[in-house]
Amino acid sequence: MSLLLDCRKYCLDFGLLSCQAVIAGVSGGADSMCLLDILFSLSEESKKEGSADFFPKLAAVHINHGLRGEAADCDENLVRRYCQEREIPFFAKRIDINSIAREDKISLEQAGRDARYAFFDETAQKFRSEAGPVFIATAHHREDQAETILMNLFRGTGPDGMCGMQPIAGNIIRPLLFASKEDILNYMVTGKIPFLDDLSNFDNVYTRNRWRNQILPLIADVCHKDPVRPLLAFSDLAGTDKDFFDKAVAGIFEKNACRGGSGTYGLPLEVIRSEHRAIASRLIRFLYSNRFANATDLTAAHVSSILSLIIEDGNGRRVSLAHGKVAYLAEGMIFVDELSDLSDAKTHVWDVKGGQILLCSETDPPGPLAVFSDIAPKRVVAISKTSFEVDVILVENPEQVVYNGRTWYCPVKDLRGAVIRTRKQGDWFSRAGCAFGKPLRRFLTDRKIPAFIRGRMILVACESQVLWIPGVSCAAGFADEVSGSKYFESLGTEKNKLPVQDTELYRITIRDRN
Repeated sequence: MSLLLDCRKYCLDFGLLSCQAVIAGVSGGADSMCLLDILFSLSEESKKEGSADFFPKLAAVHINHGLRGEAADCDENLVRRYCQEREIPFFAKRIDINSIAREDKISLEQAGRDARYAFFDETAQKFRSEAGPVFIATAHHREDQAETILMNLFRGTGPDGMCGMQPIAGNIIRPLLFASKEDILNYMVTGKIPFLDDLSNFDNVYTRNRWRNQILPLIADVCHKDPVRPLLAFSDLAGTDKDFFDKAVAGIFEKNACRGGSGTYGLPLEVIRSEHRAIASRLIRFLYSNRFANATDLTAAHVSSILSLIIEDGNGRRVSLAHGKVAYLAEGMIFVDELSDLSDAKTHVWDVKGGQILLCSETDPPGPLAVFSDIAPKRVVAISKTSFEVDVILVENPEQVVYNGRTWYCPVKDLRGAVIRTRKQGDWFSRAGCAFGKPLRRFLTDRKIPAFIRGRMILVACESQVLWIPGVSCAAGFADEVSGSKYFESLGTEKNKLPVQDTELYRITIRDRN
């Protein structure tokens, strides 16, 4: 069969054209020009009278990386002319990859890839509607697949990395993944399709080029055969195993995953500990992919470190991962997230069972965030270094007693000398109704509050005695229905009946101004 017919069958088998539009990434080289010509030919065939084939809208995109001067301009002009002659919508963009790589402190390869896919997505937006998805087509072929498998092996991505690239992944399709480089070149020569060689493909300063031009030929020389075929055969076996494990892991995740403090999903430590390491490691990868869409930068070493953390059960501890990501333990669960989302200067809250911990913008800021002697009843005062504000209201009607994680009821006598601040060394906490207390550090550890947010927690204290931790607990007065009942009972009065004698009860509420 011809490459055109083989590609048509491949697209049908994997549903690569089940979309409303296909955006083809075209550099001007043999591979991408072959892809564009085949897609155009399939499009034209679908227009013939009597054809039952459907073909989505076709467009081409080209990135000029600004690395090869006139040669790069020639590539762009070639693709542009091809598209103009066939009335294919064409979109081009020029960028300075060198500057991007320097500014972002990444390799030229990574900068180029990021820029290409960003422009692909930008172009795809022009074609999106409710009619169906828009796919982005790339010209990866068999040899590219073999290179990717080897690179993944030595990158430490684990067994799943041995599966290589897939025919379809999200909105990315690879219609030529089955084809060899020889098949592509034969198609180009036979069809007299114009293309230009990119001389940078022979520059071994780039990592993939070294694999392509040096490592794979050396393996072929040692083994006396082309290494591509056995690598792809191994990839097929790995893919079969992956399909089985993926279904098992997805079921475990769906049954046990819970949302955590940062809004991301976490898995109970006991669930992971109870599974064989083959399942446990995949649960970690699944959790990571659920948060970041893929696990390409999660190495086997990362997974091993996370599993060790889970076995040790150091609550509040964390493991740093690639590109500013982190895995951490909290509330008997493992979570992964962006480190910046957990420790940057933005004020936010941290969800806990029953409420929300309030966080300020700095770790251990000097001085109090607010002083209660400055807060008169019915006056709203902002809490410095946060987006929160506090108001204090004298409770005159039992109907004013309502419960939520940011409201605290306290006798005015207990507010004398109290301030709103973050924790300090030597802080002590004794939960309301308990005869004994403990160091705040131990209390937070027992409540499984992550260590890396404790320095930003907003609390009310009088000297070293912590009176209230919003969203967690209180040492004086009451903050929920249970502690409220105990409070009224201690006064010898009925539930929800206001304190008698000279006791004034204040309602302190912290609200978000945003």
